[in-house]
Amino acid sequence: MSAAERITVRLIMPDRWLEHVAELPSDTTVEAAKAFGIREMLQRASDDPADFYTEFSERRIRDETRTLADVGVTARGVLSIRAYDLGHYPPFRG
Repeated sequence: MSAAERITVRLIMPDRWLEHVAELPSDTTVEAAKAFGIREMLQRASDDPADFYTEFSERRIRDETRTLADVGVTARGVLSIRAYDLGHYPPFRG
């Protein structure tokens, strides 16, 4: 693991009523935290993290290559992981 400060983060999937509390280095990318949360909460590795998006402080994180520290996640911060659906479309890449 990294030498960065470790912070306790609540990873939640509010649409599925799931929650996982994890201690992660502050230099963990949002993308890595999301993938970790999906594996831990859904208890399987078959879900594609690209089918989900993340929110912090009720705002979507568009650049998931940023670290938890860059986004402003501090101890006991909450990252929401939500599946793309009819109300939330995946980014167009065309």
